[in-house]
This record gives sequence, structure tokens and C-alpha cells, in this order.
Amino acid sequence: MNHEPNTVATPPRASRRTQSAESESRGWKFRLAAIALACLPFVLLELGVRLFVDPPTAVENIDHDPYVDLHQLRPLFELDDSTGRWEIPPSRYNFFRPESFPVEKSAQTRRVFVLGGSTVQGRPYSTETAFSTWLKFRLQAAGPQWNYEVINCGGVSYASYRVAKILQEVLRHQPDAIVLYTGHNEFLEDRTYADVRSDSLPTRLINMLAAQLRTVGWIKRQFFADRQRPAIAAEVDARLDHSDGLESYQRDPIWNTAVEQHFQSKLSDMIDAVRDAGVPLVLCTPASDIVDTPPIKSQLKSGLSKDQQARFEKAFKTASDNTAGVPDRIAAAKVCLAIDDQHCGSHYIVGRLLYQSGKSAAARPHLIAARDFDVCPLRATSAIVNATHLVGKQNGVMLVDTETLLDRSGPSGQRVPDQIPDPERFADHLHPTIASHQIIAAQIASLLSANVWPPSEKNADLVYQKLAHQHLQSLDEAYYARGKQRLEGLHRWATGRAGHLGTQNKTP
Repeated sequence: MNHEPNTVATPPRASRRTQSAESESRGWKFRLAAIALACLPFVLLELGVRLFVDPPTAVENIDHDPYVDLHQLRPLFELDDSTGRWEIPPSRYNFFRPESFPVEKSAQTRRVFVLGGSTVQGRPYSTETAFSTWLKFRLQAAGPQWNYEVINCGGVSYASYRVAKILQEVLRHQPDAIVLYTGHNEFLEDRTYADVRSDSLPTRLINMLAAQLRTVGWIKRQFFADRQRPAIAAEVDARLDHSDGLESYQRDPIWNTAVEQHFQSKLSDMIDAVRDAGVPLVLCTPASDIVDTPPIKSQLKSGLSKDQQARFEKAFKTASDNTAGVPDRIAAAKVCLAIDDQHCGSHYIVGRLLYQSGKSAAARPHLIAARDFDVCPLRATSAIVNATHLVGKQNGVMLVDTETLLDRSGPSGQRVPDQIPDPERFADHLHPTIASHQIIAAQIASLLSANVWPPSEKNADLVYQKLAHQHLQSLDEAYYARGKQRLEGLHRWATGRAGHLGTQNKTP
């Protein structure tokens, strides 16, 4: 009798793989569900704090800074009961110019606050020839039935975190528009970022993430007030104002990145505050001279061998020799860059020589690198300029691309933009000339006319030209003399420290 052997059916190999994949998928889903369940109480707590305990407002969020405590900064304007006006007091004249506006705003008044640093103030001259003044004349010419108050809040050496406090203040004074030009002064103060520099990178990232949580901020204010980051000084304490100020600047890319991230954070806070207040905002990208302004401080990177240092020094001596031929100087500077590709002095020599040779496209990346890798950065870096573009576009604000606006000709003077701001548009390393201030004002007025206040006067440009001419005629020689004195001081303060890379004769 034949018996068939007992056999056990074996599932196909593909079926076993499918079962294994399904089992692994269920395992991951279970893990994710467990993580989500564990996080749920914290999410509910954050929502509860935001909605009921400590609801955020955009204006208040300006004080909630992940890097510094801004509460010590004083209001800019004080009330003068005798005149019924808000005024900048004389005690602030070291950084600001006199400015005031009435407490009671009439129905026919349009009030514009202009905020930023010394560029807004009109340095090396003053507010009389700053773009805020030309903006007022243009607005008044386009809408003569209105009384325009254009209030200049530009503070010398004021970085974005200080400007943010002024914005917080002026939003309570019935603004009809805000103009913001900031970004050049972010690296001036040291102790603001002293603790950031000492933190490890993971600690910085954790602090940045924690700062976005309302629960963390509320707990810190309630139970750890004495452990907040150090309060920023009431007024600017620029590092270069100290005897060892230049020496204190060292190559520190981690700190520089923290500064740039702080700028983007404060800029976002300011835009949120203006938007929540329902006020039109014009944002200007910071522009600077990169052709006639050498880096303030060059520094060779550490860790090089003695042979590399010797080769660098020999090549840099040739690159810096004004009597050598241009091709030899460029070749020598490129030898330096092969050893240290972030050496700003070498980048500047290559860029400047190429620019003078009419090769703007080749010069541009080197000139930008010379600015961005400056060990003592007194000009907004590309990261700051790009952040201004990015945050402005993301929030749909009116944007003045100042770099493009002041780029009107090439190195030979031809009327062809070369993506490099024209050096003659600047009085020094970053302050626009009076004529450039007029150009900036015209662009701001154009944006406001197109988006906020359509002009009612058909001959607005002719009216403006008359107002501008009368104003210039009213300024005496002493005004320009004071401006020239300030300009000489700024040159000593900034470019005077550049050593043999100075540009007194407009040659590298």
C-alpha cells in the first residue's frame, strides 16, 4: 500500500518578505504612536500657555530674544508736557539727532517713522540730507492736501536688536507707515554675544529651538529670572571704541553665524510686529561699497605649517606691491588664496585689480568675499543682505533692493549695471552720498505711491524739485563742513586700520 509522505506547506519566500515588511511597518507605526502620545501633554501645555496664560503678541515678542535681554533699553522719545510733543531728549544726542512729533495726531496727518542706524541718520552729514527728508518732500509734493510727518529714528551704531526696541515703541504712536534700513551694525558689540561664543554648538541649537516655545519663555520668566542671559547695555558699546578693539576681532565663523542668525530672527520679529499692527512697511536691503573699501582686518587662518606661512607671506608681499605688474599681483594673490581661501585681503587685491581691468564679472565674487570674510566686519555680510531679501519676500513687504538701486554703471563709467554697487554712490565704506539718499527716497516714495498712497498732484516731480532746491539752498557751509569732518573721522575709524590695503589713492 502506497502512502504519500506527510508534508508541511512552506510559504513562498516573497510571502515571507511581505509578512516581515508588514510586521516592521506595524512596529514603526507603534513607535511613532507612542512618541506622539508621549509628546501630546507638552503640545497641549504649549497651546494652553499660548492661548490662556501668556498669549503672544508680535510687539511683545520683540523682547523675547533668544540671545540677549532687551528690557534694559530705554524708550527713545520722552513726553514734553509743555509743548505736547514726544521728543528725543538731549541725553540721546550722542547717537540720535533731535526729532519730535505732536502727541495729538490730526486727521490730515500721515506719520512715517524711519528706523535704522547711521545710514538712516544721513551720516557723514545729518538728517537734513538723509533719505527721510527727501522722502518727506516727495510725499508732500505728491499729496499736498496731507501733512506728512517723516520722523528720523536713525541711531549711530544701532544694530537690529536695538532698532527692534525703537520699533516696539513707535508702533504705539499711530504710524501710517514704517521704513526700515538695518543690518550694518550687527558685529559692533561684543558682550552681547559673549555667552553665545562660549556655548557649544549643540547648546546654541537647543537654546534657539527652546526660545521659540512660549512655555519655556514663561517658565524662565516665572522661576529663573535671575538666570536670563545678561541684559544688553543701555547704549552702544562698540568694540572699536576701545583701545584693544581691533585686536578683539578674531576669525570666528561660529560666532559670525550666530550674529547673522540673530539678525534674521529680529528682522522676522519686526516684520511680524508691523504686520500685526496693520501698518505698511518698506524694507531696504543694506548696501555698501566693496570696490574702494578694503577689509578692515585680514588674518591668516591658524593651523598652517611654517612652510605654508612662509609661502603665503612671500606671495602676499608681491600681491601688495603697487609697483609690480597686474598679472603678477593677481597670480601672487591667488597663491595666497590656494593656501587660505578665506583670506579677505587676498580676495580684495584680486577683486580690485580685476575690477580696474574692466572684468567686473570676475571681480565680483572676490570683492564680496573680501567683505564677507573681513575679520572686523563693519558692513552687512551677504548672509545679512540675503536674509533681508528672503524675510521681506516671504512676508510680502515692499522691498527696496538698495544694492541694485545704486548699481548704475560699470568700472569705466558706462551706463551698464554690473551687479556691483557703484563706489561713487558712497561717501565712505557704507554711507550713501547725498545724491544716493535722494535716489533711495525716490524709490521708497514710488513704492508707497504704487501700493499705499496714490499721488493726487500731477506735477509732483516738479513740485519736489522745487522743494528740494529750496531746502539745499537753506543749508549753510557749516553744515557741509561738519559733514566733511565726520567723514574724515569715519575714514580714520574704519579704513585707517586697513594698513597697506588703504585706498587713499584709490588703488589697492
